Amino acid sequence: MKQRAFGIIHLIIVIAVIVAIGGIGFFAYNKKSTAGTVADWTGSCSGNGTVPMTHAPMDIKDINTIFPVGTLAGEHVTPIDHLYFYPKDMHNRDAAPVYAMADGYIVHYENNPGRIRLVIQHTCSFFSYFDLLTSLDPAIEKELTGFHLRTAPHVAVKSGQVLGKVGAQSLDTGIYNFNKTLTGFIVPEHFAVEFWKIHTDDFFSYFSGQMKDDLLALDARKAEPRSGKLDYDIDGKLVGTWFQTGTGGYSGKDNNMKFTDDKGTIAPYYVGHFSIAPDAFKPETTDVSFGSYQGKATQFSAGVASPDPATVDVTTGLVKYELHQYVQPAIFADLAAQAGQGPGLGDLLEQQRVRGTVLLQMTGARTMKMEAFPDKKAADVTGFTSAAVSYNR
Repeated sequence: MKQRAFGIIHLIIVIAVIVAIGGIGFFAYNKKSTAGTVADWTGSCSGNGTVPMTHAPMDIKDINTIFPVGTLAGEHVTPIDHLYFYPKDMHNRDAAPVYAMADGYIVHYENNPGRIRLVIQHTCSFFSYFDLLTSLDPAIEKELTGFHLRTAPHVAVKSGQVLGKVGAQSLDTGIYNFNKTLTGFIVPEHFAVEFWKIHTDDFFSYFSGQMKDDLLALDARKAEPRSGKLDYDIDGKLVGTWFQTGTGGYSGKDNNMKFTDDKGTIAPYYVGHFSIAPDAFKPETTDVSFGSYQGKATQFSAGVASPDPATVDVTTGLVKYELHQYVQPAIFADLAAQAGQGPGLGDLLEQQRVRGTVLLQMTGARTMKMEAFPDKKAADVTGFTSAAVSYNR
């Protein structure tokens, strides 16, 4: 009974942390606007092309689970551009060491309350990234003292060198290859303020042998590509990322990371975002993600009978998606199994309950109209009202 109780408590803690991703991630994302341009990252670089990753970012024994690129959570309304490594110790800060994955140079550094961010240059076109470290290794910290944001020194690091530690929160990490540009963003210029996003590369492909196998065993996504996907736009189709018309795209007008509409409303940048795309963990499920749903950034899973957004275009007309509790079934099933229990009947019924309906219509190849109807089933929604909002690519 004690083991079962501990397992249930562990499950609750992990779920609570997952829900909290949005809050932590939002703080990090608010600060990403300070990252400058790729020129700030390259500096006095040498070489070109990719290098293999020869050390895992954390010891395998310290990792509980890995979330892929493309995860949605809270204010992360559009699919995220990095992975989340969740340590087993979600109680203590500085619980586990974090390592450089290959030789390189620290070229970007931020140290804000609750998070430390590092960018490591491996060649002029190839970088790795860490965020949410809870502390720096003393040797690294000494080298970085007096530097912040864009003005990071060219600090050499070796593969396997301890950079710092993490605990009680995820470690964010990713790989960015500037010789590769993702093709699933209709207007890449929307993401200029986060210039690395469109160069996100397949994380696990840079590892090999037993190290790769061990990392993949902890990956919560079982579909290919195992590292995940974030660029789902198809020109002329509903699927992918959308921005409220007139608000300036992903990063807001003038790349100021603020949402500003034609009425002068000012809010966090993500308020004008909307995404409808395959789930990061179970791609056969469609996720619907709102920058503002009843005044809050919120994600839902679409009903199983919903149309595939990759097939919806201007000829389709009005489409309805019933909204259900947003969960990643594969992850929670695994956690429940670890805790020695499966989902209860009440949990399953709650997931099946309709939370609302969203009405969508493509009005042009790169424009669409959206209106959400909280607490209504699809049969109760007949058409748009004056509250409908226009979006574009």
